[in-house]
Amino acid sequence: MIFETKEDVDVPRDFAFTRFADFTRYEQSARQYGADIRRVNGFTEIAEGCSWRGSAVVRGKARGVEAVITRLNRPEHAQMKTTVGGMTVDLDMYFEDLGPEKTQVRATAQLKATTLAARLILQTVKLARRQVQGKIDSRIVALANEYEDEYRRQQMRG
Repeated sequence: MIFETKEDVDVPRDFAFTRFADFTRYEQSARQYGADIRRVNGFTEIAEGCSWRGSAVVRGKARGVEAVITRLNRPEHAQMKTTVGGMTVDLDMYFEDLGPEKTQVRATAQLKATTLAARLILQTVKLARRQVQGKIDSRIVALANEYEDEYRRQQMRG
């Protein structure tokens, strides 16, 4: 199952890449939602090969989580592979320069089930596809607005 979204953001491509590919921020966000995640291989900076392990509660059950940054091609492409329980999620983010202060961000998430339990969860996601896609779209729009505001504030400060 694939989810894809695009959003034009009124910031330069480097800025968009730096913010949207801020995996440290996603790590902190996951912790706020109750996930127990730790960076594994001692990376202090985000780079290809940087990985995390831990657990998160999904549908009422603690499940193992592993994530690795598989590609980081600044400022054009970031890719991460995440495994939660018996499901893998391949996330690709592409950043296309549309102008000096305009970037198109395209995110694609491909979900694959490797266990029966994960297939059942994925089946539920398929039934709620529109709602899930709507949540993904609105989250990308909210992040884009946040980053545009941050960029404008930086520009005003000089």
